[in-house]
Amino acid sequence: MKNRLLIVGLFSNPDKAPATQAFVLANALKRHGYEVNTVSGYVNRWLRLFDITFTMIARANRYDTAIVQFYSGSSFIWQYIAAIIAKLYRKKLLFTVHGGGVPDKLKSSIGKRYLSLLQKADLITVPSQYLQYELNRYNITSLLIENIISLDNYKFQNKQQIKPSVLWMRAFSDIYNPLMAVRVVNELKEKYPEVKMVMGGPDLGMLHATQKLISDLKLETNIELVGFINIEKKNHYASVCDVYISTNKIDNAPVTFLEMWALGLLVISTDVGGIQYLVDNNQTGVIVPDEDYKQMAAAIGRLIEDRYLAQTIIQRARDKAKTYDEAQVVQKWEQLLGSLNK
Repeated sequence: MKNRLLIVGLFSNPDKAPATQAFVLANALKRHGYEVNTVSGYVNRWLRLFDITFTMIARANRYDTAIVQFYSGSSFIWQYIAAIIAKLYRKKLLFTVHGGGVPDKLKSSIGKRYLSLLQKADLITVPSQYLQYELNRYNITSLLIENIISLDNYKFQNKQQIKPSVLWMRAFSDIYNPLMAVRVVNELKEKYPEVKMVMGGPDLGMLHATQKLISDLKLETNIELVGFINIEKKNHYASVCDVYISTNKIDNAPVTFLEMWALGLLVISTDVGGIQYLVDNNQTGVIVPDEDYKQMAAAIGRLIEDRYLAQTIIQRARDKAKTYDEAQVVQKWEQLLGSLNK
C-alpha cells in the first residue's frame, strides 16, 4: 500500500508565479498513483502558517508521511511548526532541503536552531550534491533526489548559429543581481550593437533600480522588461533568445537551468553556491566569477564566435536535462517512500 502524503510548502498559481518544486512534486506523485494532500497556497507567511497548522491537525487522519520543503529565511517558523505537528501525530517526517541560503544559515549564530530542526526528520532529501556535501559537514545524512521537470513541456530549439540575444529570468531582487545583467548587455553593445535582452520576473524591490540603470546607460532599445514568464512564454522566448544568463549571488540547483537546457539555450552563470556541482564548465554551460559582468559578456561573445563549442554545450546540456525528467526522478521517490513502510 502506498503512503498517503502531505506535502508542505508554497503552492503558488503557476500562471502567476513560477511553479515551486512542491507543486511539481505533488502533481508528479499524484500521476503515479499516490494520494497527495498539499498546503499552502497563501503567500503571506502568517496566513500560510495558520493554514499549515490547521491543515496538519484537521487532516491528520488523511496522511501518513509529511514531506516538508525546507528553505532558509522566514520559512523557518512554519517548517518548525510543521515538524512539531508531524511528530506529535506520529507521522513520518521528510525534509526536502532546497534553499541555497541554508549553508550560510548553518554557519551563522542561529545555525544550532537549523541543525536541531533538521535532526527531527526521519529522512532528508536534497536536489544537489552541493547541499548534500554541506549537510554532511554537520553529520546530517541526506539522499540525493533531483528536482523534477517534465520534458514534454519544453520544445527544444535546435540553434545552428548563436546570436547576441539574451534571456534573464528571475525576480528583481538583490540576490538575483539584475543590475549585473544590464551591465553585461552594456558591455556586449560595444561589439554587438544589435544585442537584445529579455528580462522577466516579478518585482521584489529592484525593478526601479534596474529601469534607472537601463535608462542611464541608454539601453532602452536593447533591453525589454516583460514581467512574469510562464511555460508558454518560456517556449516563445527560447525561440528568439539563444543565451540564458544567471547573475545570482546565491543559488543551489536552479530548476531554471534544467528548463533552459531542455529548451536548447546556452547557460552562463556566476560561480555561486552549488552552481559548480550542477554545471560542468565548458561542457554543459559556462561559469564566470560572481559579479564579473565583463567575463560574462566575454563568455557570450566566445559562444557567438565559436560555433562548435556552442553546439557541443547545447547537446551535452540537453542530455543532462533528460536525467531530471519526471519518470526517472519519481522512481527514486517511490523507492524512498517504499522504504518507510519496511
